[in-house]
Amino acid sequence: MKKQLTYIGVIAVAVFTLLSGACKKKQVKDPYTSLEGNYFSVRQFVLDEWNTFSGEPFVLVKTIKIGDKTDSCYTNSDTLDWSRLFKVFFATEISDRKYLGKYNFTQFEDNDDFTHNFFYEAKEDVDDLFTRKLLITIDAYSKMVKGIYIETEKKTLLSTTIQKLYYRPMKTIQIQTTEKALFGDKKHTVEQYDFQR
Repeated sequence: MKKQLTYIGVIAVAVFTLLSGACKKKQVKDPYTSLEGNYFSVRQFVLDEWNTFSGEPFVLVKTIKIGDKTDSCYTNSDTLDWSRLFKVFFATEISDRKYLGKYNFTQFEDNDDFTHNFFYEAKEDVDDLFTRKLLITIDAYSKMVKGIYIETEKKTLLSTTIQKLYYRPMKTIQIQTTEKALFGDKKHTVEQYDFQR
C-alpha cells in the first residue's frame, strides 16, 4: 500500500510539473526592447505650443494659392480652425515605438545660422510610411525649436499625394499639397498663415 501511494505521489508530481510548464504563458519578445527611447513627437510639440500661446490673441495673414491663383485675407487666433491644422500635423507623428528602426537619423550643426539640426528620413526599403522626412531645427544657444519641416507621401492606385509642412514657431504655418493623379493634371495648393506680432 505504501508503495502504491509513493508511485501515485511521484506520478502526481510529474503530471503537475508537466501541466504547470505547459500552462505558462508564452513570452513574446518585443523587437524594440533592445532599442531605447523614441523619435521626436510632433504631437507633443504642437500641444506644448498650444498650451503656451492659446490664451494670447493675435492676427494672422491667411494666404491660399491654388495653381496660379492667390488669395489673402486677415484672420485671428479666435476664429482660426486650429483643430483642422492640428490634424494635418498630428497625422505625421512618428514617436510611437512601432516606428523605431524605420528611419535613418542624422544630426548636424549649421554654423551659418547657428542651429543644431535633427533629421529623420524613412529608410529606402520601408515604402509604406506616411511621414517620409522630418527636420527639426534648434537654436544652438537658446535650445529652442526654430522650425519643423515635414514631408509626407500617400499613394493609392490612382494617385500620389505629397505634403510639405513647415512650422516656424509663432511666425509661419505652411501646408503645401501636391496631388499627382494617374489621369489628369497635377494639382498644387499652398495654405499659409503668417503671424502678425
